[in-house]
Amino acid sequence: MGAITIVLPLTALITSIISGIIGMGGGILLLAVMLSFLGHGEAIPLHGVVQLCSNTTRSIAFLKSADISAVRRFSIGLLPGAVLGTLALFWIGNLETGEPYLKILVGMYVLIAPFVPKRQANHCEESNSNWRGFVGIGFLAGAMALTVGAIGPLIAPIFARHGYVKERLIATKALCQTLTHLIKIPAFLFLGGFNVSTTGLLTILMIIAVIPGTLIGKRLLQYVSPSLFVWMFKIALVVAGAKVLIVDGLMKLNPT
Repeated sequence: MGAITIVLPLTALITSIISGIIGMGGGILLLAVMLSFLGHGEAIPLHGVVQLCSNTTRSIAFLKSADISAVRRFSIGLLPGAVLGTLALFWIGNLETGEPYLKILVGMYVLIAPFVPKRQANHCEESNSNWRGFVGIGFLAGAMALTVGAIGPLIAPIFARHGYVKERLIATKALCQTLTHLIKIPAFLFLGGFNVSTTGLLTILMIIAVIPGTLIGKRLLQYVSPSLFVWMFKIALVVAGAKVLIVDGLMKLNPT
């Protein structure tokens, strides 16, 4: 496989450090690099497996800071969303025509959602909003996991809007993403999109790379203040949203 066995594991190491510091951004950067070397059909399943290991490592490293109740709400919507998304992809066959439009909507959402002012609410209303928000984003993540690929930017705004910062954000989001990537595996097997024989060595090398990357990111996080973390997180959202909107969406539209 040549240079790909060096470039992609190294990229996996660097992007896992980024995710270990700000809780997002690494997955979508990794996918962008992978798509430069692999076709969409190979890259998405491989990315799912690598990110499953990356997020699992991050979940374990930050576990004591996780909001388990939020993860439970997220998981309630995740499974029915995944079933719907898998069936839709099976019936459609592929999304080459409609995928750019989907990415445009996702990119616009990621760019706008974190900056919309949060409405003042009493404790009861806020609790109901939290419940609906995490269940809804879980459903959306499950439905779009097989097509969007890197769902970190998709679910990130919900954490930003609920005031999650540093370890609490990274741990809770990593657990949610671990569950999302976990359900991808049977879905890919069902759809016939994962071929271990062609990507087995590359998968192992990338998995090995993300483990120390996560631990390095966690060590560096202690030097990041909460206020700096918020700004870094929002900058990462803007970059990720712009990338999805412009590169994956607008630039992929076929001129009529």
